[in-house]
Amino acid sequence: MRIAVVGSGYVGLVAGACFSDLGHDVILVDNDERKLAALKNGQVPIHEKFLPELLNRHRGQRLTFSNDLQEAVRLSAVVFVAVGTPPTESGEADLSYVESVAREISGGVDGYKVIVEKSTVPVYTSEWVRKIILRNGTDPESFDVASNPEFLREGTAVTDFLFPDRIVIGCDSERSAEVLREVYAPLTDGTYYQGANSIPQPDRAAIPPPIIVTSTKSAELINMHRMPSWR
Repeated sequence: MRIAVVGSGYVGLVAGACFSDLGHDVILVDNDERKLAALKNGQVPIHEKFLPELLNRHRGQRLTFSNDLQEAVRLSAVVFVAVGTPPTESGEADLSYVESVAREISGGVDGYKVIVEKSTVPVYTSEWVRKIILRNGTDPESFDVASNPEFLREGTAVTDFLFPDRIVIGCDSERSAEVLREVYAPLTDGTYYQGANSIPQPDRAAIPPPIIVTSTKSAELINMHRMPSWR
């Protein structure tokens, strides 16, 4: 499957590298030209175990880098939004980056797409994102918005992603749920772990991990209340 990951920060970079290791073709999108140039040249901006190995393994093959979000959306079946949502002075999440991405995504939807929240966002963000995309003239039948909270810890993010104790996907349509089941199938059917180059298994890993399908609102609640150490 071809996947776009928007944002090359901590979550986006780890997700992009790990999705590539699962066998997907990933386009990692960012509007920071210096960051993209560094990634293309083999630099790793964060210290995370196994991340350099995955980037070296897939860079230029299953993992490519781009500043063209609309083109990445056109080429992809699933778009994971992993841009920053820093707290405002009032303590609420700043959703301006999410809004900007949603507006631009609408110009690239030329067939059915699943837009997935990976950023830390409040409940009802999926509905808000959907309204933004619709206001920009997108066919309501051509996309769904889903939520997929991450449970990554600093220092073990790659193993947390590839050996999760559970995978939570929030979907309001069976069509989008089926697409996300396919994204995570190499983990949930156990085939990833049979590969000779898979990341070493940590202690007490649940193999294969269970996948929990719930509503977008329930997944957003989980997303809000998780407390990863690096935030």
